[in-house]
Amino acid sequence: MGVNEADALRIQQNELIRALQRTLELHCPGEADHAERVAVYSVATAHELGVSEADLLDIRRAAALHDIGKVAVDRDLLVKPGGLSDEEFAALRLHAELSIRVLEGIEWLAEAALMVRHHHEHWDGGGYPDGLQGDEIPLGSRIIGVAEAFDVMTMASPFRELRMPEEALAELQRCAGTQFDPGVVSAFGRIQALVQPIGMKG
Repeated sequence: MGVNEADALRIQQNELIRALQRTLELHCPGEADHAERVAVYSVATAHELGVSEADLLDIRRAAALHDIGKVAVDRDLLVKPGGLSDEEFAALRLHAELSIRVLEGIEWLAEAALMVRHHHEHWDGGGYPDGLQGDEIPLGSRIIGVAEAFDVMTMASPFRELRMPEEALAELQRCAGTQFDPGVVSAFGRIQALVQPIGMKG
């Protein structure tokens, strides 16, 4: 494939990702900006960890689409204020598995789709959907999990208390070794202050 053909293909792929993001944004406003911030954090963290260029691309794609399965979740549930019942939380958790169904058949998103499926797994095995633990969890999923948690904690929302970046980072560090990969949290801590101005845009 020539350079021009490769560039054209990459443009088409990026346009599809943006179209999927817009679809989610229509279903749940704010999700597109959240996804872009998570992508900024994820790529910077992956780069700090020395991830290959090919894997960086998959991580960028996965981060941009990490919540795409929410398009198949009842919108009222996504915007419901206050706590969720056990039944509602179980329905919300399905978005990780539903993401695979949204992305299936798109060959160049196959690796990214696996990362998306597992970004709610926990280092100690207490996450979902498959209860993976430690290195069983794809590295991209571990990175996205940390990046997403930080963004959720530091962005204003009617559903949760806003935390300052240093407070959010302290919470990530507190949960390192249980919810989060300690190595990923450490790498995120090294890059967080550098990417914060970019991540807060939007």
